[in-house]
Amino acid sequence: KDKTTVLTKAAGYLKTLEAQVSELEEKNNKLEKHIPTYDCEEDVPHQQRRQRAKVQITKAASDGVVNLTVMVMVECDVVELVLRILECLRWMEQVNVMSVDADTYSPQVLLKAIASIKLRIVDDDWNQALFHEAMTKAVNDATASRPSLVLTA
Repeated sequence: KDKTTVLTKAAGYLKTLEAQVSELEEKNNKLEKHIPTYDCEEDVPHQQRRQRAKVQITKAASDGVVNLTVMVMVECDVVELVLRILECLRWMEQVNVMSVDADTYSPQVLLKAIASIKLRIVDDDWNQALFHEAMTKAVNDATASRPSLVLTA
């Protein structure tokens, strides 16, 4: 291989990485808009202290595509969260899962975890309000504090 080919490939790879960084920064900025910032615990509204999670449903530009975003404000097992949501979706015949993305955040920030699930709705009779209610219940079940499991011999 000659040096020109190596440099050309390296430059192309660098442009790809720059595009990915830009895309991630944009995604991060969108997520940060959902995180309220407070100087101290007393500034946090009482209702938000009790709220464990927020379920957001947005219809995409594509026909029948819906984005489900779950933002969790309490420590939780993100795998358990996603599994509960998927278990609930499993019983919905009019909903197909297209993609799943989940992440956790530092304990120092208000937002502890986020799950983004892209869905295809195949039924025109789909009821967004009932869907939101079902997802909220699944998320609340997944984030409810449970007593520690004690094993005895």
